[in-house]
Amino acid sequence: MITSLGMAGIRVASYFTRRTAELRSLQEALLMLDTEIVYAATPLPVVLKKIGQTGDGAIAQIFRKAGKYLTDNQGLTTAEAWKKALDETFPSTALNQDDYAILSAFGDLLGGSDRNEQHKNITLTTLHLQKEEENARRDQEKNVRLWQYGGFLIGISIVLLLL
Repeated sequence: MITSLGMAGIRVASYFTRRTAELRSLQEALLMLDTEIVYAATPLPVVLKKIGQTGDGAIAQIFRKAGKYLTDNQGLTTAEAWKKALDETFPSTALNQDDYAILSAFGDLLGGSDRNEQHKNITLTTLHLQKEEENARRDQEKNVRLWQYGGFLIGISIVLLLL
């Protein structure tokens, strides 16, 4: 019982660490996207697939799927492809609903304007993600130890009560 509650606490604690890492990965992916769109003028489906191939995990999968949907000639707009990829992949991330809203709003404007406007959209999204990362880092510092030790302490308490 002690071990299982301790492991449950560790699992919850890992959520806070994963969210921070995923927000950082998103910012890095958006930086790559910005560079490819603004300076290299690479077509969006190619860029999305390229970003998806550079990483692993759920964040890379969002980009990889969006690029795949655009190149598979399914008749989707860029915004629709992004939304579909985001909706399919989001449950496997550690991101929260605020993060989802930011990414959804980003996708609404993706591919719908010139390079300058795309740059502005990416920059604005990155700023929002930086703020969310700061919040996630605070939550991580506050909650990781609490959940890691709390699970074991609750397990010990229950065992002592049962004795």
